Amino acid sequence: MPFAKISAKGQLTLPSEIRRKYDIGKASYVRIIPLEDGVKLVPVNKAGIASLKGVVKVDGQQDFKAIRRQVMEARHREDH
Repeated sequence: MPFAKISAKGQLTLPSEIRRKYDIGKASYVRIIPLEDGVKLVPVNKAGIASLKGVVKVDGQQDFKAIRRQVMEARHREDH
């Protein structure tokens, strides 16, 4: 299991094997999800909202395209 040290500024360097496995490159983003017993880092550099699939347990199928459309429509209403 790889380890990483937190710097004095709170920065974390992910081990290269983890960066390669999850295709996390320079200027990539990760979503930080607090859990009861720790945190989960989810790469968001390519999949966007789809990378959150499975984070929240729900019954039935999740339609991320419909959810994204609803969020975009809500943002549009807020801006106008």
